[in-house]
Amino acid sequence: MSAAYIDLDGTLVGPSGSLLHDGEGRVTDAAVRALAHLRRAGVPLVLMSGRGRERLERVAALIGADGIIAELGASQCGFPTRAGQTVHQAIAESGVPAALLALEPGLEPHPLGVRGREGSHVLRGRASAAAPRLVASLSAGSLRLADNGGGGGEEPRVYHLLPAGAGKAAAVAADIAARRIDAVDCLAVGNSLHDLEVGDVVGEMAIVANGAAADPLLAARASWVTAGSYGAGVLEAVEAWLSRAR
Repeated sequence: MSAAYIDLDGTLVGPSGSLLHDGEGRVTDAAVRALAHLRRAGVPLVLMSGRGRERLERVAALIGADGIIAELGASQCGFPTRAGQTVHQAIAESGVPAALLALEPGLEPHPLGVRGREGSHVLRGRASAAAPRLVASLSAGSLRLADNGGGGGEEPRVYHLLPAGAGKAAAVAADIAARRIDAVDCLAVGNSLHDLEVGDVVGEMAIVANGAAADPLLAARASWVTAGSYGAGVLEAVEAWLSRAR
C-alpha cells in the first residue's frame, strides 16, 4: 500500500489559489487529472500545507483528500503547553515572534495566518540569512523558522515560526506509520525547501518547476524537478510515479 503527500499552495494550486488555473492564469485541468489518477489507482491523498486545520479540512473535503497535515504538523509535535493553551499561544507567550519581527524588518505577519492558528506563526516577506540562527538563539533551540516557499524575484516568501521538532517530514513519517504503509512506496510533491525535507521519509520526492525557478538553492538540491509548474507538475509526477509502480 502507498500514499501520495502533496503540498497545496504553490504546488497543487496556482498563485490565485485555484485548482483550475496555471501560473499565467490560464484554465487547466492538470491538477484535477492528477487527483483523478490517484483516486482510480486507489492511492490515498494527503494534503500538506501551512494552512490552518479548519481551512485545510474544507479543501480536503472539496477535492476528496484522505487526510491532511496542517500548519506543517506544528500542533501535533508535542511542544509543551499549559492546560487549554495551543502551541500557537505558547509560542506567542515566549516573545520570540515579536522579537523576530523587531529584528527582521523584511518580515511581517501574514494576513491570512492571523486567525485560526493552532500550532505556528505565519510570516511573509524576505528573511535575512541570519534569521534562522536568530530564532534558534531567541528560543534556546525550541523553535525554528521554516521557509515554505513563495514567488520568485521580489515576490514575498512565506515563513513559519514553529517548534523545532515540527515539520512536514516528521508529520509525514507519523502519518505513514499510522497508516501502516511502506515509506519507500510513497510519493511527495512540493515547491519549497521545507517540502524537500519530506524526501528523507518517502520513496520519491518531486519539486514542481515553479518552486525550483523561485529558489536556486532548492533547484540545486532537488533530485527530481518536474518540467511542468503547479498542477501540471503534480500531474507529471503522479503519472511517472504510478507508471513505475505498475
